[in-house]
Amino acid sequence: MFGAGALLAFSAPAAAQYFDIYGEANRTLPAAQTAYDAMDAGADDGADDDERAQRTSDLIMGLIGKAKYKEAYELYLESADLDLHPDARMGAVGHGLVAFTKDEALIAEYIAQLEAKVESASCAPCYARTFAAHHLARYYFIQNEDLPRSLEWHKKALDLALEDLAADDPARVNFAYQYAAYLRNQDLTASARAVRYTEELAFELLPRDDHLGWLYVFLANALVALDSGRTAEAADLFGRIADIGVAEWGPTDPQLLGIFQNTAILNSRLGRTRQAVEVALRAEGNQAYSDKSEHAYHQALIARLLFEDARPEEAVAYFREAMALWDGTPDEDIYLTHARISFANTLSLLGQKDESYNEEAKALLKMALPTFEALDLTSPQRREYQTLASLIYARVGELERAADTLAPVLDVNEQVLLDVYAQDQERRAVASDGTELFRDAALISLLSGDDERAWRSAQLAVISDLAMSAAALTYPGDPEGFSAALDDVRLARAAQDEARVALANGEGSASALAQASAARAAAETALGERYPDFADYLRPRPLSIAGANALLNAEEAYILPIVYSDRVVTMAITADGFAWGQSQTGPFEARELISKVRSSLDASLGADDQFDAAAAHRLFSLIFTDEIAAATSGKAKLIFPAGGALAVIPPSILVTKDQEGEPAEFLIERHAIAITPGLGGRQRARAAAPKSFAGIGAPSLAKAPANRFALRGTVVDVESISALPSLPGANEELIALKSAFDEDREGLGTLVLTGDAATEEAVRAAPLADFQVLAFATHGLVSGQIAGLSEPALVLTPDAANASPQNDGLLTASEIGRLRLAADWVVLSACNTAAGEGQASPTYSGLARAFQLAGARSLLLSHWPVRDDIATRLSVATVKASGTGVERSEALRRAQLSLMNDSADKATRSPALWAPFVIIE
Repeated sequence: MFGAGALLAFSAPAAAQYFDIYGEANRTLPAAQTAYDAMDAGADDGADDDERAQRTSDLIMGLIGKAKYKEAYELYLESADLDLHPDARMGAVGHGLVAFTKDEALIAEYIAQLEAKVESASCAPCYARTFAAHHLARYYFIQNEDLPRSLEWHKKALDLALEDLAADDPARVNFAYQYAAYLRNQDLTASARAVRYTEELAFELLPRDDHLGWLYVFLANALVALDSGRTAEAADLFGRIADIGVAEWGPTDPQLLGIFQNTAILNSRLGRTRQAVEVALRAEGNQAYSDKSEHAYHQALIARLLFEDARPEEAVAYFREAMALWDGTPDEDIYLTHARISFANTLSLLGQKDESYNEEAKALLKMALPTFEALDLTSPQRREYQTLASLIYARVGELERAADTLAPVLDVNEQVLLDVYAQDQERRAVASDGTELFRDAALISLLSGDDERAWRSAQLAVISDLAMSAAALTYPGDPEGFSAALDDVRLARAAQDEARVALANGEGSASALAQASAARAAAETALGERYPDFADYLRPRPLSIAGANALLNAEEAYILPIVYSDRVVTMAITADGFAWGQSQTGPFEARELISKVRSSLDASLGADDQFDAAAAHRLFSLIFTDEIAAATSGKAKLIFPAGGALAVIPPSILVTKDQEGEPAEFLIERHAIAITPGLGGRQRARAAAPKSFAGIGAPSLAKAPANRFALRGTVVDVESISALPSLPGANEELIALKSAFDEDREGLGTLVLTGDAATEEAVRAAPLADFQVLAFATHGLVSGQIAGLSEPALVLTPDAANASPQNDGLLTASEIGRLRLAADWVVLSACNTAAGEGQASPTYSGLARAFQLAGARSLLLSHWPVRDDIATRLSVATVKASGTGVERSEALRRAQLSLMNDSADKATRSPALWAPFVIIE
């Protein structure tokens, strides 16, 4: 488990972040190096001891400026006969001791000198920061209670830097970065503000867009992105940071160790667990400066990554090696404490088969918990690891102790999560760490008999971006203005993120980033001034069990599955009750089953059916325990959340019966199925739009492919949007959909834009807010599918004569969010429209969220590329049935069953063909 406390704050020595401390060291280093080389070679240039001392001092300062602390310290030791400049002496000793030698006796002597000198030294902020680094090292390696004092000295270092250093000295940026990065261990919100200040300083002080200082600005922003749950963005930034570091320092430089470690952690969070292990193993070559404790940390990191890669037995061996290296280390050491709880987590998972592992796990918890309990309740590390400890206690059968361990942090967890969700409003406002805390809390509460708390925690564990989109429509008196102001902030933040990534990739400029940052600040200010209480209306409001009961009718059941490393827990809410059940699994079995099912669906596209019915049946049996089966028996409709591990597959494809030699039976054959961002949204009502139907699509593109059954949105490699294949079925589909709304015989109630008329300009000009049903029939693209596409988009007809970003044939998620809709239903008859913004984004976070922000109430979306003729059949049949009064999810179910049982086309029995669409309500 890698949560808020897992990423390093880049402590000494592996990534001590000091650049250009004494001015532009990069400029002075070559001259100093030349002088030293001549002196070292025995050349006699007539220099006396004073001149030699000055040259050596210059070289030491240059080496420190290049973060070559070992070399600087060794040169200092070699130059004992010279009267070195005090700054060089103190810098070499300070950086060398703290970042290289870890000699406690020498550190104590050095600190004594610093305390007497720091206020009057010629480079006061440099000494102050070194003093702060010492206390941070003590926090990580000796006494964790030194963190507050470390932060105090980091702030003092920044204040002194702003006071003493020249107004244009780039070192000011690094002092600001150091404070922001370490503040993250105590206060995420304050740290984010400090990061913004660091970036503002960078705009002013860094002389070049490729200045080494930008590495640390990107680093700070990567940590903020991570804290906001934008893991893919953080991983991209870390990749660029690593590239800059390798170019600057070489591939085996010890400063890269922390960067590589964090890159491995982020890969694990993105599901690239095997790649994460490989990165961590390669990083062992960057440990030249590491002492025993740091070697132990890295071995424990490899162990945690192996655990995440479903290799717990291998992880145990690495954990034991780490513990041996940590032998004799005080119990308060925070890294040792992290590792003990992670080791206990691994052992408790294996304890299902060997009870001795459970006893060892409990012993590790007993040693580790006091260190975390000494931290403030607001500390992310305390909340994360104490929650994990409570889960471990529950797993080994000590339920009372599990509840007692969880109780102190549970309410704080919820307050922090809801505050972040309401006030941050980034592209993914809720950090995955926060939702994991509630996933664990839900299980402990269930096992402890507290159903109400479990249900509340479970709702927060599967919270999705769609819930925020729906909340944007609830502001009393001015929902449209509120939604528009929120959208302005969201788009401004997205633009700033894009500008930052572009600069990191060498494609943008600091000035462009500065402009984007100013636009973001203006949008946030406007939101706060116009709606000062906006956060209250965006804070999620979990329902009570009784409140959820009241929102369901007798034919419905809300199913909330939660996937753990060793089990699946499912809750069911009906109009008159609450039930839950759990299924024990092998390590990470459910995660692997979900991956197998999704991969088999993707492999079936455009090929023979390769659907893994066995995996889908096993997954069904894990979710629908006896308790859940009883609660859902006879229910016509099942409603699933829009978040959680299962959101990457449509529930309709779960196999209820799988017998050799017989066709698989699917969940959709028993129940209609819908997805919702939250049951609370059912309480909202609004007036119907005055007109019935608008259809948009069938753009004028390249000649249609010879294969009539071409997939809409299949992965393409084209140089322009115009090269995408046309979709003849899309025009037929829109015509058929229009005919379903023929109650207005004069045609005033419908609108269809196809071919050359289906441009972005026409869509923006159309009165779309007047229509109850909107349909888009075209290609759907996900981020990165074609060159230059950084977000999901629908393909329209490009305007070659008036080409511009606003009329390029791509209606992006950002542009969709700016539309103003009042539709009860939006049909996205394209592909991948349920996908997230990027590779690691949560399902339903891309086009789905954009249309909800624009005002859509319900959506028909696809999980994967849809065959052209299949898309037409499913969408037309669903809309027509709905128009006759059939409930929407039931209308989709009937369309899917009709396709599944089509005797004229046996291939349609494959869920890859009939199952891509889901209803979002």
